[in-house]
Formats: sequence, C-alpha cells, structure tokens
Amino acid sequence: MKNSEKVLDLLGFESLPSTLVAFFDSSEPNDFFRINLKHLSEITGVPFQSLFTIFLKLVDLGAFNLSWEYHCTHCNGIPGFKHNFSELKSEGECALCEVSFRNTLDKNIEVTFTAHASFVEIPEVVFSEAKESMITAVREKRLKMPDQFLSGLECLNNETFRELFGEQVLSVQESLAVETVSFLFTDIKGSTQMYSDLGDTKSYDIVREHFKILFAAIARNNGIVVKTIGDAVMGSFLKPIDSLNAALEAHREFASRQLSQVGYLKIKMGIHSGSAIVVNLNRSVDYFGNSVNLAARVQGSVEDHEISFTKRILDDNSVHSFLKSKRAHLRRRMENFKGINGAVDVYTLSADTIDSWSTPHTTN
Repeated sequence: MKNSEKVLDLLGFESLPSTLVAFFDSSEPNDFFRINLKHLSEITGVPFQSLFTIFLKLVDLGAFNLSWEYHCTHCNGIPGFKHNFSELKSEGECALCEVSFRNTLDKNIEVTFTAHASFVEIPEVVFSEAKESMITAVREKRLKMPDQFLSGLECLNNETFRELFGEQVLSVQESLAVETVSFLFTDIKGSTQMYSDLGDTKSYDIVREHFKILFAAIARNNGIVVKTIGDAVMGSFLKPIDSLNAALEAHREFASRQLSQVGYLKIKMGIHSGSAIVVNLNRSVDYFGNSVNLAARVQGSVEDHEISFTKRILDDNSVHSFLKSKRAHLRRRMENFKGINGAVDVYTLSADTIDSWSTPHTTN
C-alpha cells in the first residue's frame, strides 16, 4: 500500500492534494524525519493550517510523532526534545555550550513531525548522521534557526491541537515564557439583574448564547478560549489583528441576535498584546503576567458595548492599516490601573463606529 493510501485510510479522506500525494509516495525515508510543516506547505502549495490539521490527526492516529524541540539560544543547536508538551521544562541545558537557558515558546521551541516506524521505517543512520551534522555545524558556528518554523506557541494556540491533546499540560512546577501573545478579555454587564427579572432558565439561555457567539468568533479568527471566569471570557491570539477581528465579529453578532435588546446584557471587551508565561492551572493551559493583568484592566475600564485596546495593539501594522483605511475615530484616554506601573494609553471604538464597519480579513 502506498503511503498516501495509508493516509487516506487513516483519515477517512476520499482524496488529498496531488502535491501532498507526491510527497507521501515519492519521498525518501529520511524526508520523513523532522518535517518542517512551514517548508512542506511551501513545497506542496497546501495551506499551512490544512497541513497542520492533517499531521496533528496523523499523530493522534499513531502514524507520526510530534517533537517539541528546544534550541539552545546560544548556538541554535537542539540539545533535547520531548514528544509530549507536558514534559517540557522551564529551562534547557546545552552540553556543547555549557550554558542553561530559558525556554520561550515562540522563540526557541520548534515543533516537527517524524514518521512512526509503523508508517515509514527510517534507518537509524539518518538519526545518527543528523546528530553528527548538527554538532559539526555548532562547533563551526554556522548553525542557524530555520528561516521559518512551527513554533511551540503556534501549536499550543491551535484549536485542533487543543481538541486532540488538550490533556497535555505542564507540570505545576514549570512555566514557559512567551515573547508576544495577544489577549482578548470580555465581560457582560447586567446579568445579575436579568436573572432576578427573567428567571434562571431564560437568563441562562441568553448567557449561553453569548458564550456561543464569543467562542465562535474567537475560533474563526485563529484564537483559543483560554478560560471563562463567571460571565467573562479570556481568549489568546498569535496576532493582534485576529484579536481585534474576534472582538468586532462578536460585537456585531451580539447586536444582530438582539441579546442586548432585552434591556440587560451589555458586552465590554479589552485587548492587549505582550509577553507572558504559560502555566498549568487546574489541569489546563493558562497564561500569567503583566500583559494578562493589563488586558483584564483595559476590559474593566470599557463602557457598555465598546472595544478598548492599548497602544501595543494600535501600533501593530495590520491593525494600524485597517483603522487607517476606515478613517477610524478613536477615543483616547490615559488610565492609571491598579497594579500596573505608569499611565497607560487606551484607545476605544464606540458601538456606533463598530456597527458601521465590516470585519477586517485575518492573515494566515
């Protein structure tokens, strides 16, 4: 049986793109070692997200192994890897450089895919030669990080990964750094009075509908729901424009479903982007840090049915271009938030402004 036929059989697909069929059927065994999906996407022309979903499912089905490889931040070598996210450590050590370093999900952790022996038998010499080649390149100081690669943060922030491997969480003693991630915090106002006036059943149906709207908007814009806290929602995104997209979509959907017209629910959203740490909280992936706190504070300062964000979001090229194209009128204010050092520039889009716009396109 051809490799492509094995894939079709495993996934239950009727067909695959011809270029992907060619990869599976024409590649040498060593080509199935440490597959870089970003490069494979370029070679085959298959959209990266589609390719990522296929390979994650193949990992789940036992045809491939997923490797979380941590690169030395000094020499770029790979002193180690783990097949399970839960086994990653806060720090790595490089024997060649005799240094330790902090692991950062979106900087030095690369995710690759290698065929399981049941799918393709990779000769042992491939592994040994790859190791020797890496050591030689390190000693000659010519080893570089790939020009593009699937980062640990991209993997962790993928809906399919969370669905298939959501039970993989760090040890409670460990944390991983993140250089840049965008956070969307939302909350609704008026639910307490609504429960009192409308009763539990009708009120719960309305609140549940609000959650469905938010979860769908976050997923459609390449985000992940990190957690809910009462009626509040926390979402994470790789790109600021995606967090803004999700907020705008949710706002308009909220209005179109007329959830606020019962006279109670008012949605408020805040966005910020920055560094954070990934931790295990209650057996789930969570984020902590000043950026998380600031995003939550921004949301807490928002007026009814408005979206506010920090200058870090405004300065993103995609966000800035979109707002400029709309000739957006932003209401700017300075805030001194509890627990946050220094005054913070906050920019707000009013409900009327949002309702007059179409959602910007995300960039994949």
